Amino acid sequence: MNQSTEVQSIQNQLGSLDKLVTRLLLRAAREKGDRAASILDELSELSNSVSTLKLSVVNHLQVRQRQFGALVGVGSAINSSLGLKRVLNEVMDALVSLMGAERGFLMLRESNGEMKVQTARGMDQVDIGDETLAISNTIVQHVTSTGEAIMTTNAQSDPRFGQQLSVTVHHLLSILCAPLKIKDDLIGVIYVDNRIRMGMFQQSDLELMSAFANQAAVAIDNARLFDDLQESNAELEKAYQATLEGWVRALDYRDKETEGHTQRVTTLTERLARFIGIHEDELIHIRRGALLHDIGKMAIPDGILLKPGGLTGEEREIIQRHPVYAHEMLSPIKFLVPALDIPYCHHEKWDGSGYPRGLKGEKIPFSARIFAVVDVWDALISDRPYRRGIPPAEVLQSIREKAGNHFDSRVVDAFLEMKDYSV
Repeated sequence: MNQSTEVQSIQNQLGSLDKLVTRLLLRAAREKGDRAASILDELSELSNSVSTLKLSVVNHLQVRQRQFGALVGVGSAINSSLGLKRVLNEVMDALVSLMGAERGFLMLRESNGEMKVQTARGMDQVDIGDETLAISNTIVQHVTSTGEAIMTTNAQSDPRFGQQLSVTVHHLLSILCAPLKIKDDLIGVIYVDNRIRMGMFQQSDLELMSAFANQAAVAIDNARLFDDLQESNAELEKAYQATLEGWVRALDYRDKETEGHTQRVTTLTERLARFIGIHEDELIHIRRGALLHDIGKMAIPDGILLKPGGLTGEEREIIQRHPVYAHEMLSPIKFLVPALDIPYCHHEKWDGSGYPRGLKGEKIPFSARIFAVVDVWDALISDRPYRRGIPPAEVLQSIREKAGNHFDSRVVDAFLEMKDYSV
């Protein structure tokens, strides 16, 4: 039975009892004699008691229903986002409002054992500045040492805390404080108070606070695990990137003729992709693909890759297998699979005359079509041992003329519109 149904059921039962007493009153009123008058007085008293009980119970259940709803909302808020600070701010705002508190604080234990405020909110739903972070250290220390929640309705006269300096100086009155625990490990405390009014809190508020503290502790633990995972992933990403760049440097050392080409085309490809509007999530794969576009050449024998003269037909066929070698080398590496399109397909041409598979038009992956333009641009403007680099204006004209046969016209248009080709 949910809270709403329970409240309705109790209201119905009390209503039925009230009607029964009313019928008895009417029946007694028709009787004569002293005995009847005595019964009538007793029934009237009972009727008044039932009405008072009905009002009290319904009010209590409505408060409990409101608290239960707030707790459910708190749970939803805590688990709705990994942005712990924002979520806890929302939760503290809800609790401060629900309990009629003036302020709310959430403190976590630092590595040195000290408690540090992570969230401090006022009744106007704004952060509380350091100058007003006046709390009862005695109560916080008591909760952290015992691991038990505390409630006081007037800290000034409470024999446990009334003589403490923080209570006296800051005129603290109504206070609730509950521990934040993960299993049996205390990680912090949650604290609300009211410095204006005494008697603000009841036992039910302490129970609500304790229930919230249990959920908040789990949320904090999850957030810490998530942060640790994010940090580990970031470190792993750095390791991946260093490995890829190491492979590229190894290829550059081997093929001095194209040294620096990979870094230049990677930078320019990423810029063109962003200019075209490629989503940020995809740029990492485009960057990796550009870095590794010639990695398949690691499998080409030195006698062919570094041959100073012209290549035979058979040797050219071997060179043209480097995209296939790249696919074979990289496809078993799961995190590089999304980056395979450029190493595998950057020598395909829009009209289907490219290699290694003769893909045509839209069948060529879009990232490979972007990279192909940049790759040709850098290859033609760069100096080689056997020729000087071609003037950029001439290369741009050549790229423009090859739109629709070698290149995707839309990519060419974007490249020409971008204009900034410096790296």
